[in-house]
Amino acid sequence: MEKLLLKIIRFFVCLSLFTPLIVSDKLFFPYVSPKSIFFLICSEVVIFSYLLLNLYSSKYRPKINLLSLTVFLFLVILILSSYLGIDFENSFWSKYERMTGLLAFFHFFGFFLVLISVFKKREDWLKIFGISVSVAVMISICSIIEKMGVSFIGVNSRGGFTLGNSSFLGTYLLFNFFFALYLFFKTNPEKFQFNYSKVLNFLSLLSIGLIGLALWFSEARAALFCTFGGLFIFFILCLSFSKKKILKYIGIFTIIIGIIAVLYVVFLSFNNSALIEEKILEHVNSSAVRPRFATYDMSLQALRERPFLGWGLGNFGTIFTKYFSSEFFTEAFGADIWYDKAHNIIFDTLGESGLFGLLSYIFIFMCIFYVLWKEYFKEKIDVWTIAVFSALPIAYFVQNLTVFDMISSYLMWFLVLGFIGSIDEPIIIFSEEKNIRFKPFFSLVILLSFGFSFFFFIVQPARKGSFVIKAASSTPFSDERFSAYQKAVSISPLGQDQVREFLADSTVKFTEHENISKVPEENVIRELDFVCKEIEKSIERNPLNYRLVLKLGKVYNTYFRFDKSKVTEAEEFLERAIELSPNNQQTYWSLAQTKLFQNKIYEALALSEKAVELEPNAERSHLVLIQVARTTGDFNIIKEKVENALAINSAWAEDIKAALGIPSEESTE
Repeated sequence: MEKLLLKIIRFFVCLSLFTPLIVSDKLFFPYVSPKSIFFLICSEVVIFSYLLLNLYSSKYRPKINLLSLTVFLFLVILILSSYLGIDFENSFWSKYERMTGLLAFFHFFGFFLVLISVFKKREDWLKIFGISVSVAVMISICSIIEKMGVSFIGVNSRGGFTLGNSSFLGTYLLFNFFFALYLFFKTNPEKFQFNYSKVLNFLSLLSIGLIGLALWFSEARAALFCTFGGLFIFFILCLSFSKKKILKYIGIFTIIIGIIAVLYVVFLSFNNSALIEEKILEHVNSSAVRPRFATYDMSLQALRERPFLGWGLGNFGTIFTKYFSSEFFTEAFGADIWYDKAHNIIFDTLGESGLFGLLSYIFIFMCIFYVLWKEYFKEKIDVWTIAVFSALPIAYFVQNLTVFDMISSYLMWFLVLGFIGSIDEPIIIFSEEKNIRFKPFFSLVILLSFGFSFFFFIVQPARKGSFVIKAASSTPFSDERFSAYQKAVSISPLGQDQVREFLADSTVKFTEHENISKVPEENVIRELDFVCKEIEKSIERNPLNYRLVLKLGKVYNTYFRFDKSKVTEAEEFLERAIELSPNNQQTYWSLAQTKLFQNKIYEALALSEKAVELEPNAERSHLVLIQVARTTGDFNIIKEKVENALAINSAWAEDIKAALGIPSEESTE
């Protein structure tokens, strides 16, 4: 039984390393949810097999050491912050676009405990890293070919191949670059059991080159920079800890030169402060960077309100809307007006889990360095191990100042934690007694728990994702579509708010189709009514969810076309949305539409003017104001609003013509 369970654990741990390759357009968010569900399957088999293993063998019982206690502390903080936060259901389940809620962290923590308790030999970890690097090489080759215009998958990968995003690809490749580096230096023909070590050395070196090349050609600049920075740290550590005096002196000398270089740059900065300030401002004011600084400020504002445990895991979206800046609708801030992450590990953690969350997260890194250095000075690990696994966490942390983790990068991170935890000495040693009474009973309990967990945490979320796709692809307002709607929102709480919003958008979109007159009106009303009631359930659970309150107001505006009485509900929810996010122009635009439905033209005009006052440089607000001004029929008002807009930015002229219904010169020609 022990051998069988060990084989199952080893197989599914290795199988989980293929998670980054999983993509399926049959599920909601094809790059994210299939990976997450695949990893949850692997990790559940691993965790429950491990629980059974503990019934039959005491030598694999959990390894309680400093690192495992530190990771457990971080998990406890996440649980507390989520439970005491604003939306525990969202914190636990997360949404299909991310799938990094407490549910995922429970699986990662269990996966981590199995790694440090079962995989104790160096050969085990060389095989694990070897498989991970092999998968990364496949992804690297395909991503390079994809850059040449060859598409391997049917959905847009945004430069990230199966990772779905160039930044996520960069983070994943960063880890595997260092895994390959470790394999290259640790494949020693005198010690390693394989007799083809030279071949493995060559393959490791080839892997380093291919992964590095993929990073170079990717758009993940932060990951590329941090990989090279980590590589520099690696070589400095190797030289500094070398047993050869000449190499040690070179390492120390390089560190000194590096410090002098930094001081020299600082000195030049003070002597050329105007030039440096100009360059910094040019970078900070770019449309790619300015929104990030705005989200950092939102995190700090949220921290003042909830300083210790934050707003709960995955609830940054509420922080964003509450402290929304009207500047997000200007060209200087780019096109993205919805953020559910600060794109910075420090500010994300501060906002979602407060000061305690950030401190416990940083403590994990401190513990990593402590364990590595302690074991090195005890001569239990060599210079290659301490150099690679000191440089890797630093590179990972720094690149996470510009991006956030997804399922694939978390998998790599917990592999690192598992490896370091496996070499640390235990603090608590469990009893060596092998005989556990009532083994059949406990085995049955474990198997039943596995069945329950597998069904509710894996099968049902997967079914839900497939029903969302089915609803979106079915004939508009058909019985088949409505049935898929009902199933999608009833079989699992995972991503409930996101699914309800997605289905609402789909319904509204279809009501605007030119063939809507051919659809039975009772079918349209049935679907609109269902969508509204579902969104109201989400709002009842989390009244601070501005995004859904706004969405419901917009849906009721659409509903007005089929039932005039719904204008009252539209007004109610849009006014509530203004209270939740008073600086967000979207609500004023939608409420202005509601006032026009009520024939309250000048109230609509006042709301549109308020949106312009919030941020005069936002073109959309001026266009809405001009369109509302047209409904007054007053030429002077229209002229005034047009002149005010052109005075701010004359480049808006063509868009203003379109808002006034005046054909452009191109269309006239």
